[in-house]
Amino acid sequence: MIFDLKRPCANCPFRKGQGEKYQLSPKRLKEIERAEGFLCHKTVDYSKPGARGRKNSRQCAGFMSVMQHEWGGSPMMQLAQRMMGVDFKDLDPQHEAYDSWADVKKAHARPNERE
Repeated sequence: MIFDLKRPCANCPFRKGQGEKYQLSPKRLKEIERAEGFLCHKTVDYSKPGARGRKNSRQCAGFMSVMQHEWGGSPMMQLAQRMMGVDFKDLDPQHEAYDSWADVKKAHARPNERE
């Protein structure tokens, strides 16, 4: 199922300590933050231009964890909870993902943009 992933992968951009590695731009982070969902890069088939192999794709556990902490889930997660009874209580059991979008933004900021 699309919500099967429970832990952020080792190089998830939403895993603590990885934001500094990826340094996603503020614009990209805002796009992701406003998205209905965000697919895990390890589950997307990039060999199929346009289609991106969504059949086996999964939602990113790091993204879902941050969204769960911040807003009770992304729009897609909230819909899955209401319509399909999906339970996210086992999400990120070792608290490996950032705790908030503020933490995500701070971690991804370039060194000259950090407080």
